[in-house]
Amino acid sequence: MKSFFALLLVSGLLTACTSAPSGPRPIRTQADVDRYNATVSSEGEKLVCERERVVGSNLPQFVCMTVNQRERLAREARETIDTIQRQ
Repeated sequence: MKSFFALLLVSGLLTACTSAPSGPRPIRTQADVDRYNATVSSEGEKLVCERERVVGSNLPQFVCMTVNQRERLAREARETIDTIQRQ
């Protein structure tokens, strides 16, 4: 009976180990950003992360965007302001 429970325990532990997520690690610190940026060859694909207060929360969150995404958002914001000013 003890050997049955031991076998059950070992198989449960092995199953738990194989079901762990195998995707990329989430980026949570500047060290993670630096490691990621070291693997990217294009300047536009490098990550820029900042701690920001997200709307609806008082807790700052680590928000990351690529250089290309930041430039696109800035361009769209300028275009929107220009459109409003022309009216």
